[in-house]
Parts: sequence; structure tokens; C-alpha cells
Amino acid sequence: MFFILRATGQNNTFDYFGFSSPGEKIELFAPGIISQQDVKEYSLAISPGGDEVFYSKGTWPECKIIHMKKIDNKWPEPEIATFSEDCYSTEPAFSPDGKYLYFSSSKGMTDINQYSIWRVEKVGKSWGNATKVIDITDSNVWEFHPGVTNNGTVYFCYWDSKTNIGSIYKSEYLNGVYSEPVKENIPVQGNGSVTNPFVDPDERFIITSIQTENSQSKYDTFISFRENKKWSVPKNFGERLNTPEDDDSFDISPDERFLFIYRNDDVYWTETQNVIK
Repeated sequence: MFFILRATGQNNTFDYFGFSSPGEKIELFAPGIISQQDVKEYSLAISPGGDEVFYSKGTWPECKIIHMKKIDNKWPEPEIATFSEDCYSTEPAFSPDGKYLYFSSSKGMTDINQYSIWRVEKVGKSWGNATKVIDITDSNVWEFHPGVTNNGTVYFCYWDSKTNIGSIYKSEYLNGVYSEPVKENIPVQGNGSVTNPFVDPDERFIITSIQTENSQSKYDTFISFRENKKWSVPKNFGERLNTPEDDDSFDISPDERFLFIYRNDDVYWTETQNVIK
């Protein structure tokens, strides 16, 4: 069964910095612009309007979020996002309407490992002050990698720093308030670790990075589909998209044309056609 992705009707199409589509090949994305030598880049977030890009740079926990905004049809040099200047932060993700940018950060914390979920709101042409929106009251639990649906629900990685095991949790946005986070049932073997969700805005599918229980292998990327209000058993993306090393979860461009893959400390891309199935 093939799962058909559909265009989301962006007001402006992202120009992908002028680079041609890699087709079915897996190629380095925007070398010299996003992917730089000797620097780790990952978690690429493109605005629904196609005029802004955020991404993570550096090795956790000392990460920064980098920002680029297209002005007069030109892309300036990347710079640290204003909300990331005074803190360590990572894994930006736009809300589907582009009004908010969510991210994970240890902003304001003495222990820089204590990451929680934050967001900033678009105010005119600028971004407002950062606000913490999800923080589980357990110092051993850290929150990473937000993903946002059309109804405002935030999926994220609940990381237990004592056991080094991740789970997927979600918090619904109800009457302007985020609900108490609850664990989402991703049916994996035993107590396997599940991390870094990319959730389709309509919750048709979710992409995660999984290490099965008692497995000696590294993390691989998997996809689960929403069937009868439940997630299907995760399906491994296979050797073409996974590597012998740990594989981070993927991101998909807002126009749903491309899959962004993070490996070798760089960002790679390939077309989604025949990939999501």
C-alpha cells in the first residue's frame, strides 16, 4: 500500500536555495549554506510560507538554533536566532499555520541538560519572546523534538535520563492551555526506546527513531500510520534510508516534496515519492 502525500497549498513555495531536486538519490542539502564542513547541522524547519528557515547547529547539550529569513528575494548569511542567543536550544518545528515556532531548550536553567519545550509567536514580521509550554516536573525527564499538528497538539520525546530510554508523549492545546502530557502508544517491542517524532499535521503518520528492547543495534528510523485512531506497528524504512550508525528521525518539507535526513553531521535530502508507503 502506498500512502499518497499531498501538497499543502503554501502561499509561497520554498526555493530550496536554488538547488535542483535530487530525485530518488540521497544528496547533501544546500552545501556551503546549511551543510557546513566540520559542523553538525540537523532538525531543519522551513516556514509554510517558504521565506524562513531554522535549524540546529552544534552537539547537544551545547546547541544553538540558526535562523535565515529571505529579504528582497535574497537569503542572508545564517545567524543565531534571537531567542537562542542567551541559551542552548535545538530542534525547531513550525506550527502548520506558521504562527509559532516550537523548540527544545535549557533556557534559564543552571543545568544545561534540563531541556523543555518552548515556543515563540510570530508578531508582524518578527518573533516575540520565548515561552515555556511543556515541562514535566521531574528533573530526570527532559523534553525534546516537538512536532505540531493542525489542531495544536504537540508531540515530543520524553527522555528518561536515568534509564536513557525515550517515549513519545503528547499534549493537547485546549482553550489556550496545554493539557497534562500523556504517553502515546507506539507499539514497539517491550520497553524499546522511541524518540524524535515527526508527526504529519493531520496525524496520518508519525516518523520516529527507535531502538528495540535488548537490541544491540543502533537507532533506526520507522514510520507508523494512524489506523482506527491507533498507531500501526512501526515499519522500518530499510537500508536505503537507515545506516549502520544511529539514525535520527526525519523531517518533511511543508510542500511534502522532500524528506530531510540527518547523517554524518549534515543535512541530506531526497524526494518523498515512493518513500512514504
